[in-house]
Amino acid sequence: MSEITQQGAQRAAMLLTASIKSVMFYPQAHPAVRQPLQELAGILGEMLQEKAELHLGVVEGVFFLESHLFVTPNASVAELTERLTKKGIDALTIYAGVSPDDLFHFTSLLARRETTAELLSDDLEKNGIRTIRLGIDYLVYGDTADEAGSAPSRTYFDAINAVRYTMQEVENGRIPSSYQINAVVGNMVSMTMKDHTTLLGLAMIKDYDNYTFNHSVNVGILSLALGAYLGMNQEVLRDTNTAGLLHDIGKTGIDKSILNKPGKLSAEEYEQMKKHAEKGAEIINKMKDIDIRVAEAVLGHHIKYNRTGYPEWAREMTFSDITDIVAVADCYDAITTVRTYSMPILPRAAIDTMHRLEGTALNGQLVGKFEEMMGRYPVGTLVRLDTNEIALVVRPHPMKSRTPTIKVIIDAQGIVLEKPQLMSLINQDGTRQKSIVATVDPILKNVDVASYFVN
Repeated sequence: MSEITQQGAQRAAMLLTASIKSVMFYPQAHPAVRQPLQELAGILGEMLQEKAELHLGVVEGVFFLESHLFVTPNASVAELTERLTKKGIDALTIYAGVSPDDLFHFTSLLARRETTAELLSDDLEKNGIRTIRLGIDYLVYGDTADEAGSAPSRTYFDAINAVRYTMQEVENGRIPSSYQINAVVGNMVSMTMKDHTTLLGLAMIKDYDNYTFNHSVNVGILSLALGAYLGMNQEVLRDTNTAGLLHDIGKTGIDKSILNKPGKLSAEEYEQMKKHAEKGAEIINKMKDIDIRVAEAVLGHHIKYNRTGYPEWAREMTFSDITDIVAVADCYDAITTVRTYSMPILPRAAIDTMHRLEGTALNGQLVGKFEEMMGRYPVGTLVRLDTNEIALVVRPHPMKSRTPTIKVIIDAQGIVLEKPQLMSLINQDGTRQKSIVATVDPILKNVDVASYFVN
């Protein structure tokens, strides 16, 4: 088996759910238990022929198995996601050699109401089961990369986990270690320096139920991509990426009722919300191995280009370009995401909106560079071709903004393609294959844009 398919990943998840249900009522020898366990062991065994271990779990409410993210899961996968979440299990590693007996013991533990992540880990260790364990070993994890390095979607998961860990440490009253953030930043910067568009598509992943974590990673990606497009050196790119990932860390100190309020904030609530910028800078200043430029960018990401934003006391300070870059990225991701108080704007319209903020909230020169980087049809834009096919923009053209790389996902007859067709709109000799005639609202076509970037 050369690669793990979406169908294979889903089948494994469904069999795991079925096994958990069956062990509640039948002994191991019963066919209702034995059959799904044997099939699951077989599927996992095939997947493990090409790699030393598999990683699966839940990232901000979304189940994943390796690079496959189930943004819109079926009932079985949703049930598994809920069970893992309730037990506090974020990630699992399954190693080559996992047997039906190992899986029976594991699913029996998951089926018990009283089982927690800690109890499960202790029980597996006590019973000598070495083929299944909680968490992801980042040393092993890094060794399983393909020839091109870590898969972009895997890096996205790492970033989500790193941001979540850092914020949870703050909520628990501890000064977080910078190890996880610095590790994932190193990987993200390395990938982006090779090609600034590598991670752009993943910024289209929108998790409405866990906005802060998801938004933080998206801002980190967009900030890093813009910095790379501008030609920043590696050291500055690291700080730019880190600032994007941690720009909202101060929200850990804001009351959840204010953060999640569906309507307009009261004047008092808004004053509390405004404090997240300086709270964030204070946290980062206490963390080791984080450059002071990161804290300055976090402090100033709402200061606005014309210095009419907050915190008011910092308006006379001098901020680096990193601050303005994070502000541009923050604005773009925020207005292209559904929130409790607003509907999303499509990518092209979002850039038009940002142009109207030039000179006031945003640095106009950077907005122009951001538009150049994203192209006339930004990554994640759904378009109609002159052939009547529907395609998704997946990569901007380096020189011709109107001719990006696309994935054709719906044919001219309106049939969704089982295998999207990746293609450039321009032939090698410079002639045009097809042309974009209009943009399309994904909601009208029932297209989950993110799913085409994580598989």
